[in-house]
Amino acid sequence: MFKSNKRFRLLIVIFFLQLFIILYLSVSYELVAITGNTYRFKIEGYDPIDPLRGRYLAYMINTQTITDTLGEYTGACYIAILKDSEGYAYLDKVYKERPQGIDYITAIKHWGSYYETPFQNYYINEAIAPRAEELLRNNIGETHVSVKVRNGKSIVEGLYVGNKLIDNYFE
Repeated sequence: MFKSNKRFRLLIVIFFLQLFIILYLSVSYELVAITGNTYRFKIEGYDPIDPLRGRYLAYMINTQTITDTLGEYTGACYIAILKDSEGYAYLDKVYKERPQGIDYITAIKHWGSYYETPFQNYYINEAIAPRAEELLRNNIGETHVSVKVRNGKSIVEGLYVGNKLIDNYFE
């Protein structure tokens, strides 16, 4: 079947390498979901249509609170997360190296002071996406996203209007 035993060994090594990568990614994000700290970020929402990914709710998190000490640097960076007096999280200071002893997210700094955060989309059933967008637009001051953060990785737990998960409005 195989011309040489070396090819078979290489095939086995590649198979286990791919399996390890998939397991590593799955376990690392499960750890974030289980042991990460929860933060609530105030948001503003809008609903784009993407022909490849369908409909989803895209939102913006305020990045004007970030203290930028990197100057003209562009690329990967780390942004510390703090909480305000109301208990909502905000992005505080940007670092080039991983900060120690505080929660942070990994982001990408583009030109000027534009930051691409890892949680900007909330995927929702396409049938209710237009109504969810309308709900967000009408309740913009009461919306927030709940995010779990651990070691720079983040997972969106849910998008809320008031204290109710947006998915529950359309059951």
